[in-house]
Amino acid sequence: MPRGGARPGAGRPKKQPEEVKPSKKAAPKAAPPQVDANGYKDDPKWPFGKQPPAEPEPPPDLSDLMPLDYLLEVMRDHTEERGRRMQAATLAAPYCHPKKGEAGKKEEKNAAAKKIASRFAPAAPPKLVAANGQKV
Repeated sequence: MPRGGARPGAGRPKKQPEEVKPSKKAAPKAAPPQVDANGYKDDPKWPFGKQPPAEPEPPPDLSDLMPLDYLLEVMRDHTEERGRRMQAATLAAPYCHPKKGEAGKKEEKNAAAKKIASRFAPAAPPKLVAANGQKV
C-alpha cells in the first residue's frame, strides 16, 4: 500500500472562473480640440472666437538659492500646504536658532580647564614708564 505522494482530489478546491459579462456600450471618447498652426482653438462650437493657448509660467530660477534660503521661502509661502510649511520650518530651525548648550562633555571640560588655568598664569611684568623725563 502506497504511503507518500500526492493524492487525487486532495487539497483546496480551485476557484471557478466567473463568466465574463458583456459591458454596455462604451462612451465615445471626446475628440481633442482642433488647433490651428498658431495654437489657437479653431472649433466652430466655441462661442468666444479663437482662444490663445495657455502659456505656462516659467519656473523660478533656484540655481543661486542656498538650501536654507529655499526652506525659509517655502516656510513663508502662504500658498503652500500647511504640512509642507511645517516640515520646512522644522528642518530650518536648527540652523537659524541653535540650542544654547550644544557643546558636549569634552568641550565643557576643556572650557573649565582653561578658566582654572588662567588663575595660575604668570603675572604681567611691570610697565616701564619715564619719570620726570628720565629713562628708568
